[in-house]
Amino acid sequence: MKKTLLLTTSLLFAFFVSAQVSKTVNVTTAGTLRTLFTTTEITTVTNLTVTGTIDARDFKFMRDGITNLAILDISEVTIQAYTGTGGTSFVTSYPANEIPEQAFDYCSGLTSLSIPNSVTSIGDMAFNGCGLTSLSIPNSVTSIGDMAFSYCSGLTNITIPNSVTVIGDWAFGFCSWHTNITIPNSVTSIGDQVFRGCSVLTNITIPNSVTSIGYGAFLDCTGLTSITIPNSVTSIGDQVFRGCRGLTSIMIGNSVTSIGGGAFEDCSNIVSIYVYATTPIVLSSGVFYSVNVYVCTLYVPAGSKNAYQAALIWGDFNIVEMAPTALPTLASESVNIYPNPVTDGFYINGLEGTGVLILTDLSGKVLLTKQVETKDYVSVGYLPKGVYIVKITTVNGIIERKLLKF
Repeated sequence: MKKTLLLTTSLLFAFFVSAQVSKTVNVTTAGTLRTLFTTTEITTVTNLTVTGTIDARDFKFMRDGITNLAILDISEVTIQAYTGTGGTSFVTSYPANEIPEQAFDYCSGLTSLSIPNSVTSIGDMAFNGCGLTSLSIPNSVTSIGDMAFSYCSGLTNITIPNSVTVIGDWAFGFCSWHTNITIPNSVTSIGDQVFRGCSVLTNITIPNSVTSIGYGAFLDCTGLTSITIPNSVTSIGDQVFRGCRGLTSIMIGNSVTSIGGGAFEDCSNIVSIYVYATTPIVLSSGVFYSVNVYVCTLYVPAGSKNAYQAALIWGDFNIVEMAPTALPTLASESVNIYPNPVTDGFYINGLEGTGVLILTDLSGKVLLTKQVETKDYVSVGYLPKGVYIVKITTVNGIIERKLLKF
């Protein structure tokens, strides 16, 4: 019996090893990768390393021809421009240094990819429906195309580098894979439905560089519990947060002048809204549809309560004026966070009512935003060691503490 088990184990191991077929090729002329494979290799190679010069025709071969490709390393290639009908999509012009449009569209078997540092853009639908579990986007990338990573349900780790200035529509739509997303300070606008359907997304950091948020950008992100719209944003598009049923608290910066139709529709659990614009923001139809405005508390700047009470829709809220001088920092010693220094997380003690906690690094970059009350636990185990600033905004002001993370 023991010999039989050993034999079976050996056979399974031998099968697993034999199933992994690796190949390394150097392409001296773009468009000729196909000629470097035998008929057998096309259907057996699983791990591929490519060097040299390639173009959209070679990406098409990797996508459609190598049927069992799982691990791909093209970190040392140069991507040439290509004009013609033999590329990865219906377009006929492919720029240099770009992961071409639809390069790995629905490559469900591709789990790992290393891309070159020379890449400056990721084309539309480049990884749509791909089986990738992780991906490093180099700092050379400045634009991410429409639907570039949509439906990549297996991705567990991705970082948007500070070089990115443009994130296309639906870029990360229906990627139910990441709980925390940080949009870099280089991004000035968030496109339509960029994070639509990211159901497990619980924290999103919107930098002060963003001036507009597109239609349905966070539509159906049911895991979000709080959101802070920075002072740089002047408009919030239609249905931006529609269906975000986990939202309980919203902070809207002082530069927002308009909110599009249905922006917070079906966000039925919102209980507090902090608005820092002294003039009531213009609301389109259905902004707070299904939100019970009569039990939701609207916090407005000192001296602006009467204006909000007279404004359409805003006047239905339970309106409370915030402390004057734009929420001063409180000197209260009754509120503390412990333990501090911290390793995995900390508790809040002595807070009256609820507040909105914002955790930043020393440069002011927002790392976490959430609604809190006394005795709440805040997890920071994912952060690197260092010094951070904890600000808790309440109706009476801001409590600010330094936090040392070990």
